[in-house]
Amino acid sequence: MGRKEYIRRLTDEDRIRCEILTEKGKVFEFLVQYEAFIYNKWVAVARYDTRHDHVHLDLISQDGTTKKKWFYHMDFNEGLYYAYEDIENNWKRYRERYLSGR
Repeated sequence: MGRKEYIRRLTDEDRIRCEILTEKGKVFEFLVQYEAFIYNKWVAVARYDTRHDHVHLDLISQDGTTKKKWFYHMDFNEGLYYAYEDIENNWKRYRERYLSGR
């Protein structure tokens, strides 16, 4: 199995963290997480992963609670592509949501 881990900077205070486990082109698990540098530390704001055996999105609040959105219809390969595209296109909205406390 192959594991890839990397961080892509969006700005000095925003980044995407990726962890992907594959074998023969098939995704076995992944994490795609938007992180923001807030209050002098990196915090997870939105996270797609495959824990619990299904693709899902965790929207994380400042108090640490999470709101889950499930994507049961997606396999892990589809989910990885969708997760990266969503975070890349919507990270500003996720940051605003986090900071506003919604």
